[in-house]
Amino acid sequence: MKTRGRNNMNRRDLLIVGASGGVLGAARAQSKMPESIQSPLNVRRFGAVGDGVHDDTNALQKAIDYACNNKLQLAIPGTPQSYLISDSLPIPHGKHDWAITGDAGRVTIMQTADNKPIFEFSSRGNDYRDTTNRAFNMRNLRAAWTRNQSIANSESTMFLFDDGGYADFQIDNCENHNGCRLVATREVQAPGRPLNVWGCVLSHLFSGYAASGAAIRLRTNPVEGMPNILISHLYALRQMAEEELIHLAGCASVNIDNVEINFGRGPQLVCWGGTTEVNVRSWRMEQCTIVDTPRKVIFDLSGDGPREGTYRFQGVEMRFTTIDSSQPHSVFHASAGAQLIIDGYQEVATTRKSGALTVATTQDARIQFRSMADINSPHIFLLDSPHLADVSFATTEVLRFFKDGLTPGMNHAPNDAPSVVKGQVIGAAGWIWAIEASLDADVTAGQIELMVFKNGLPIDSGMMKLAVTKGAGGARVATVIKNTNHSDYHVRPGDRVHFEISTDQPFSGPKNAIFNLMVANI
Repeated sequence: MKTRGRNNMNRRDLLIVGASGGVLGAARAQSKMPESIQSPLNVRRFGAVGDGVHDDTNALQKAIDYACNNKLQLAIPGTPQSYLISDSLPIPHGKHDWAITGDAGRVTIMQTADNKPIFEFSSRGNDYRDTTNRAFNMRNLRAAWTRNQSIANSESTMFLFDDGGYADFQIDNCENHNGCRLVATREVQAPGRPLNVWGCVLSHLFSGYAASGAAIRLRTNPVEGMPNILISHLYALRQMAEEELIHLAGCASVNIDNVEINFGRGPQLVCWGGTTEVNVRSWRMEQCTIVDTPRKVIFDLSGDGPREGTYRFQGVEMRFTTIDSSQPHSVFHASAGAQLIIDGYQEVATTRKSGALTVATTQDARIQFRSMADINSPHIFLLDSPHLADVSFATTEVLRFFKDGLTPGMNHAPNDAPSVVKGQVIGAAGWIWAIEASLDADVTAGQIELMVFKNGLPIDSGMMKLAVTKGAGGARVATVIKNTNHSDYHVRPGDRVHFEISTDQPFSGPKNAIFNLMVANI
């Protein structure tokens, strides 16, 4: 009877707690709960010290296993020193609804082993479709190594995804102090151990000045596909970095929002291996240097072959950039099948030691400029595209000129219509950016050169010459810089424009030509 009464009392207490949630009921319930659940779970209860001297590897691993297996939030208390580890900390596979959180700002975990990650995600060969880790959160953490890690130590990554499936998770307010990478996938998976990451948020990340590699590198082999990724509020100091800030391969529906880079060198965003539908908003680079690299581009959207993806950039700002290269470089480069939309690009206070920079280059890709702020440097060009039909602006005016009876040995002959006296009248303010020639036959010998005149005066730049050489025929394009240091390129309503045409003595081929002058309000 006593035993039954004692059991009845326990049930009554539980009913009181469940029904009323009152202080008395809660106190009674807590008095019966295991000690491990009465207070917030933190790593100190598993023996972690956090003094920067004791090895906390085993204690942290026990705490992580317990939190993940029981769907709990694990707190890592702040410490003036760091939590020292001598090996990576594997995350149990197939677990969901758990969190690991630093209590104060960013709590430092210090790795003493070279070329070892801090947190490692692996399914240990299990099929990720049955053991996907999902709905988890890691935040307020700083990764550091006792020695700076070089780019060769690519395993020295804060969050390394090896194999398995990971969905609907967030990594927030985390920092790579001096390792190689912050978030990365292992690039070559073992046979039968695929990796898939999707539906994740990577936000408020910091890549420190001593970091040698990318902040985010999502690239797998074989490619499994990584859709629906949000990268938000990423700040990086890139003095020692030897690879791009973000590298994406096989990713789809990617949104990148608010990125700031200081002291970067070379490429910063690479979209490769079938990465499509990328939207970038507010990307700012300050005191970066354009140097010789194999890619020769800042935003490499070329992939590894023809792609039908769309890449949108809204608000790209480059401030105090130094051009120091022996080969031409570009800000954006897209390849066949892609569509590139640039809505807001600004260059401020660029200096040049050597080389030149083109805003956009393409290889059979479509490109659309929606808004361009002033480009002040004479060494920055707007566009280099072999196909004018693939380029468009928000507003464009096309001025058409005719020349009948092309003959050998012409020397600065004016176009026939509109007349050289009156020229063609500009209707809206804008920038001259390209010339298109349409010929009635191929040029079988010699070449055509033309010079553009504005208000009776020649435009003072060889960039405005269009040369059609032997063998050329049909439509030909010469792209032109948009640059405020060349005021001749800027036209206002009422300005008059015409051509003068020259041919060499052996010239033969077309008899008639149409020249289209493109003016854009950019």
